[in-house]
Amino acid sequence: MTMPGRVPLALLDALAAGLGLGYLARDYRDALVSHGPAWSIAAVVGIAVIVVACRGYRVLRSTSTRMEAIIADELSRRKPSPRPRR
Repeated sequence: MTMPGRVPLALLDALAAGLGLGYLARDYRDALVSHGPAWSIAAVVGIAVIVVACRGYRVLRSTSTRMEAIIADELSRRKPSPRPRR
């Protein structure tokens, strides 16, 4: 569930990162062009790492929610003890 207030801030961060990368690309154009394949592979690996991390976070979060539901269900079935504990 996304919060509407965070979207403009994320877009502003993405714009700032894009402007910074554009400035660096303009200054180091020769190095970028001569090492194009290496940058492409690094970009693909970076995107893959981000996707895997995102999916892992979702899986762990849904698993946590299910575990909490199971624990709450088990605790609600318990009978109260006949004598209070001290």
